[in-house]
Formats: sequence, C-alpha cells, structure tokens
Amino acid sequence: MGLRKRLALASASDPQPGETRTNKDLRPVPIGSVERTWTWPSLLGFWIAEAFSIKVCFLLSEMCFLLPVSDLPQVSSSSVSKGLNPGLAILAVFIGHALVCIPAMLNAYIGAIKGINFPVYCRASFGIQGSKFAVLIRGSVAVIWFGTRSFQGGQCLQIMISAIWPSFNHFRNRLPASAHVTSAELLCFFLFLLIQLPLLYLKVSTLRWMFMAKTLIMPIFGLTLFIWALVAANGFGPTFSKPTVIADGTPVAVVFFQCVTSAIGPKATLALNMPDFTRYAKYPKQVFWTQAVGLMVLVTMCGVLGATVTSAAEVIYDVSATDAWNPLTVAKLWNNRAAQFFAGLCWAFAVIGTNISANSVSFSNDLTLWFPQYINNRRGAYLCALLSIATVPWYIQYSAASFSAFLGGYSLFLGGLAGVLITDVFICRKRRLSLSDLYSASKTGPHWFTGGFNWRAFVAFTAGVVPDLPGLAKACEGSLSVPSGAVELYSLSWCVSIVVSGLVYWGLHKVSPVVVTGDAGHVIEGVDVESDAGMMVKEGDGGKAFDS
Repeated sequence: MGLRKRLALASASDPQPGETRTNKDLRPVPIGSVERTWTWPSLLGFWIAEAFSIKVCFLLSEMCFLLPVSDLPQVSSSSVSKGLNPGLAILAVFIGHALVCIPAMLNAYIGAIKGINFPVYCRASFGIQGSKFAVLIRGSVAVIWFGTRSFQGGQCLQIMISAIWPSFNHFRNRLPASAHVTSAELLCFFLFLLIQLPLLYLKVSTLRWMFMAKTLIMPIFGLTLFIWALVAANGFGPTFSKPTVIADGTPVAVVFFQCVTSAIGPKATLALNMPDFTRYAKYPKQVFWTQAVGLMVLVTMCGVLGATVTSAAEVIYDVSATDAWNPLTVAKLWNNRAAQFFAGLCWAFAVIGTNISANSVSFSNDLTLWFPQYINNRRGAYLCALLSIATVPWYIQYSAASFSAFLGGYSLFLGGLAGVLITDVFICRKRRLSLSDLYSASKTGPHWFTGGFNWRAFVAFTAGVVPDLPGLAKACEGSLSVPSGAVELYSLSWCVSIVVSGLVYWGLHKVSPVVVTGDAGHVIEGVDVESDAGMMVKEGDGGKAFDS
C-alpha cells in the first residue's frame, strides 16, 4: 500500500460520486489557458516535421522501383515493389493524403474546440468503459513502432559515429547471426534511446518548439539534397522517365489503390492522434487549413524529393534502385565525411520528431486513460521507451516479414475507429458534446450506454474490419489461398473500413438512436464560445434514453 501511495500522481483527484477518476493530463484544456500556445506556425510545423522522415520521403521510391522486401525495413508489403510510373505514384500519394486529411481535420477540430485528447474523445462514441478498447487498438502498436523507429535512428547515429571515427565501421561483432543484429547496431540503438529520453520529459504544449526547429532545419536539408541530386545527375535521372511495369501481373488499378493505401498507412494514426495536439491550439479555425496544406501539399512534395535523390544516386554511383532507395545507404556512398555526419544528424533528428509525435505521445495518452491514478504523459512516454526494447525491433526489421506486413496493414483497424468516431460526433450528434458528460461515470449518463459500452460502436467497428481480414491474412502469409476479390478489396483496406464502419454506425443510430447532450460550440472571430448546458437532446425523439 505504501508503494502505491508513493506512485500515485499528485494531480490524480479522487472521483466524486458519478465521476470518472482523472488527472491533469486527462482534463480538458480550457479556452484561454496558458497551455493554449499552438498557433498556425506550430500546427503547420507539425506536418512539416512529420513529412521529413525516411519513410515519407522515400515512399515514391518504393512505389516506382522493384525492390525486395528484405531491403525495405519498416515498409508495408502492400507498398513494396509496385513498379508504377512516377506520375501515377505521385497521384496515388496525393489522393491518399487527401483522403486521410478528412478525418485528420475533423478530429483535430474536436480536440481544439473541446480541449480534449483522443482517449476522452473516444468516450463519446465507444462509452466510458468501451473507450479503453479504442485506445488499446491505437496505442498497442505505438510501442512497436517506437522501437523500430528508434532502431532506425540508431542506424543514423551509426553513420554519424563512422563519419567521425571511420574505424567504427570495423567494430567487432560479438553476436551470432541468429540475433539479426550486430554489436555496433545494438550499441547505437541504445545510445539513440538515451538521446531521446530528455525530450520525452517535455509536455505536449512545449513540443511545438521541437517541431518548429525541425521545420527550420529539415527543409533546408531537403532543399540541399534536391539541388545536389539535380546538379550531380544533370537532371532528374532515370526515375521520372520509367514506365509502369507490374512484374507480377497485378492489374494497374489494383496496384494504384495499394499505393493509395500505402500513403494513408503512416498517417492513419496521426489522423486519430490530432486531438492530442490540437487541444493546445489557440485558434481552432486554424486547424483546418494547416492540416490540408501540411498533409496534402508539403508531405506529398517530400515524396518527390525522395524519388529525385534515389534517381540521382542511380546515375551518380551507377547502383541499382535496390541500393539507392534508402537515404542512409546513399549517404554512405558520399566521399565526404562531413556530409555523411550532417546527413545522419538530420535524419536522426527527423526520426526523433516522428517518433515522439506519432508514437510516444499517443501511447502515453492512451495509457493515462487506463491508469489515471498512476500514469501521466511523462510516465507513459518513458514506459513506451522501456517497453519498446522488449519488441526486439531489429528482428522485426530484418527477419519478421509477416509481422512487418501486419504492421503495414494495421491501418484498417484505425480506419474502423475513425469511421465510428466521425459518424457519431459529426453526423449523429452534429458536434453536440457535453464535457461534463464525458467525465461522468454515472450509470444513467449519456455515455455510459449499456454497462459502459456503446454496442453500436463495437458492431460497426467489427463490420468495418472484417471484410479486410482475408486480404490482411494473405499479406502476412503469402501461401494462403484467398479469393482474388478479397485481395483486391484489401488494396483499399483503410477506405473500406472507415466507410463501412461509418455506414453501419449511422444505420444503427437510425434504428436505435444515441442520446445527444450539450452544445456544438462555435468560433466567432477566432474566439471560442462553449456552452455545455447539459440539456438532453436527441434527434427524432423527445429526449428518451435508449440506453441506461
């Protein structure tokens, strides 16, 4: 008992009768709070910071070249070796970003207008108890991604150390081949974890400075790479003249939609994750255009940068695309140790920004919902880093092809969550949410539903993900016999799950309407006006509750 008391958070208040246990990180951030520091440069910088990552920058290269799966660490099998021509690949990336931008904008707005994070937001649709399932779906994979991204950051660190001390390239390996990692890689992985630890201490409201720093540094680095590629290769190189060549005979349309889904995949988590950041937005209206410009324009342009560098490396160093797709491999080809060091430094900084925004913050928020008395954002972030070691990310990167394929297809589950949330809050409730009801554990409260769970949300979520499961199984285990139609449907897995779950939820709401309370809230000349009158309103019925 003494240990539990010492571990308990000072900000974790004992719940009043009928209220949920909460702490400072779960409470809403009120309008006018000093923590509301994010304005449009911070919101736009968030996406610029996300754009400059190895995965995003070289997504087009994955789509245009025929690359073995073993050469593509942390890449979904659905985006590997497609052979699209650059025009189609760029269009696929743009369409994917445009589609995922819709839930990103809508969820970001709820976070800004209500001041709540994603876990509390889930209570509206999944129920006070059911929200724990929703955050488990989103948060569980964040630990795995944190580990794999940290291992990638360790590879960046390895380039930096080798640039300073070339003898590090001959660091003695004392591990067997079955370990799937060398001694040098393992050392750099743990060093990179240690480097991230101080940044995990920062609050989300102050993380904007890191994103703004990345906004200044990475575009300059990207422009330098772009100019180098054009000058050294005397143009864009062979990539942008390649025709579409689908080696396995898959129809071009199916491959195109697979690439659309591949573009959506890395952003599916952030589309749900945005309330965790926009709850600190000073002006909610700014969250719309910053999402659109940042995600649809800037992130897509970074893909063009990556394809240009890959193409140039083919010409300059006379290597195949298999060797040139990875920017870290390209950096090793440079005969300039200073350039190698700064390239490794910039990519390492990019990994840190992405790792914190997409993985650490989401996991810590989700864990806070489960254990509000003991876990806050800081403790959750450090637990994420600790648990990531247990995921053995080097094994996932180099040998676990099936598990990597599962991670790549995981966005279909996130699409199911997004479909339920958006349909419930924006269509069924018309944005009418009462903050007090979201923190109420009363069994007669509107978000208690039945036993704390909204059965409509769970039925809709299941209906959204089930059609894609055969295709996911095929992606994870290629020898399985799955109908070709299921594989083709899986090429649009995120789109299928978000649309089907949304339609099913809407239909269930028409049959058995949810109880709606509160006010939508609105913005007048940049000043938020929130009115949570607590009046029970339900469309089509004079306030009668269908769940108790």
